[in-house]
Amino acid sequence: MPSPEERNDGEIISAVLGGDREEFAVLVNRYQNRIRGFCLSLLSEDEAARDAAQEIFIKAFKGLEKFRGDSSFSTWLYRIAYNHCRSLRGKTAGRRTESLDAMSEFDREKAEKRLEAAVPADGDLAGLAARAIDSLPAAYRAAVQLRLQGADYQAIASALGVSPDSVKARLRRARVILRARLRHFLPDGLSKVKEPLK
Repeated sequence: MPSPEERNDGEIISAVLGGDREEFAVLVNRYQNRIRGFCLSLLSEDEAARDAAQEIFIKAFKGLEKFRGDSSFSTWLYRIAYNHCRSLRGKTAGRRTESLDAMSEFDREKAEKRLEAAVPADGDLAGLAARAIDSLPAAYRAAVQLRLQGADYQAIASALGVSPDSVKARLRRARVILRARLRHFLPDGLSKVKEPLK
């Protein structure tokens, strides 16, 4: 009998739907870090991301019978995660600002200047890039995070509930924003590299 790591998502889902509810833990273990990271990219707070990830897996477990297999399980799970995080962001919109686009013009300019003025310590371009991605509007940030995790345009489109052309446009716009915010730190020529957001 193959180990849990060797079985595909479909086999595990069949086992869960067949009554072996404990098998769902395999899917949780398989995707929990990616879902929590995705939630963190949308919610920007570690505790909120952890709580959201738990709620997303509970929703997925309760709604597993609705999974039709039209897309991969991971795409379906990201769709639940995206909708759940959007709902959470809507509830907290009045209490705090989540993205640079939602800030007043004065606050946005201050935040952008801080980002541009930040000098990467010990060549920490990756940390600076992560902060720049975190400052993107939520729709762009979600598309970028999924692309960085290796999702193709169709999978991202399914997860976000938009067309593949919309995904391409979001990634293109995110690339422009990120290049502008990181332009002072990119070596000559690197600012023209399109991957991995292409």
